[in-house]
Amino acid sequence: MKDRNAEGYPTAARAIKAADRPPEEIIMFRKMIKALSVICHVRVLGKVTLVDKKGRRW
Repeated sequence: MKDRNAEGYPTAARAIKAADRPPEEIIMFRKMIKALSVICHVRVLGKVTLVDKKGRRW
């Protein structure tokens, strides 16, 4: 997506990117699980579904 249109005005690309980004808690949890799996020499083989405070699934 372009950040600006042909006339130079900003588009909704920034807002859409921000809305699609998971919350910081979800990002940190994923990093923690990855680090823990490396330390324990295991792999996660399935999809792990997380639900945030607002009830959104990631």
